[in-house]
Amino acid sequence: MNNRSGAIPYQLIREMMAAGYIQGAAPENIQPSSLDFALTNEVYRLRGSYLPRSGEPVSAIAEHGALYHTNLDLPLEVGGIYLIKLRETLALPPGIHAVSSNKSSSGRIDLRSRLMADAVPRFDSIPAGYHGSLWLEVVPKSFPVKLHVGDRINQIRFFHGDARFSSLEHRILYDRYGLLRDADGRVIKANEEIIRDGITMTVDLAGHELVGWSATRSATQVLDTARFDHDPRDFFEPIPRSPNGELTLRPGMFYILVTKEKILVPPNLAMEMANYDPSKGEFRSHFAGFFDPGWGWREKDEERGTAAVLEVEAFGQEFVLRDGQPICLMVYERLIAPPDKIYGAELGSHYSEQTGPRLAKWFKSEVPSS
Repeated sequence: MNNRSGAIPYQLIREMMAAGYIQGAAPENIQPSSLDFALTNEVYRLRGSYLPRSGEPVSAIAEHGALYHTNLDLPLEVGGIYLIKLRETLALPPGIHAVSSNKSSSGRIDLRSRLMADAVPRFDSIPAGYHGSLWLEVVPKSFPVKLHVGDRINQIRFFHGDARFSSLEHRILYDRYGLLRDADGRVIKANEEIIRDGITMTVDLAGHELVGWSATRSATQVLDTARFDHDPRDFFEPIPRSPNGELTLRPGMFYILVTKEKILVPPNLAMEMANYDPSKGEFRSHFAGFFDPGWGWREKDEERGTAAVLEVEAFGQEFVLRDGQPICLMVYERLIAPPDKIYGAELGSHYSEQTGPRLAKWFKSEVPSS
């Protein structure tokens, strides 16, 4: 390791595995600036959501908080809270900490997963120097899901020091790379509303005949992650474009929407979508936050940029979204070094060319007419 601060890239994650800092991980699960976790068959159905207390291993929660011990041979029930052990364990040195997030595909099916670690009383956060096992709290929110051993529904990003950029640094990055593009690939002129603690993007409710999807809570089908031919209409209802460019979000419903702008992540940077920004409204705009180096990056400048798909849930009361309304905040992060591999076809990335409100990889590509 060098003394630079930032997110740890692909090649240094490999070195961490070789050094024994990460155990049980497969090299093919390394992403440009993150590592995918793999599920084991050790599964517990919990009475509720738990966090460890000081000195308490997660296995102790499995012992006293479980309704029963199960496995991945059976589908996970809607609303059920499951504790699943991961294949990976960590033995981090004092200078490396980490955060985790749902993967994009699991976020798009409303399958919530949160990382838990021994004696760490918070989700999705691994302190520097952590030694211990890793578990996921997994909750299917919209329909039953059949998972399999080795499935990757969550990922972790490792850091050495502080990777965050200031507002000024975000402005410099924006002017250097033209981070936001319109539908025709033109750089969008920066202003204070776009650049404030990150890069603000807006919702597209007018640019496509189909502007989004809403989960069908009465779905009777089981989504099986071993299949990639599910009919979207068994799980989601299409949302056609409204003449007034509005969409009413209803509490308890789950929506797939898309940004109006296209965004890019240069190969020497990483990015994360902020969890929840109440200044944008009483809703959450994603359940899968990591964007790897190379997202939307192409050799020709005029071809750069890819829209971001959003997993949206409203809180409290109905909320009316309007076309072009700010909906999410993108925060860039420095890398210790550019990764040896970037997001795109080289790593079999599923969403590098996405347009419109694209569903997860487990669905047929055909879009029903609106």
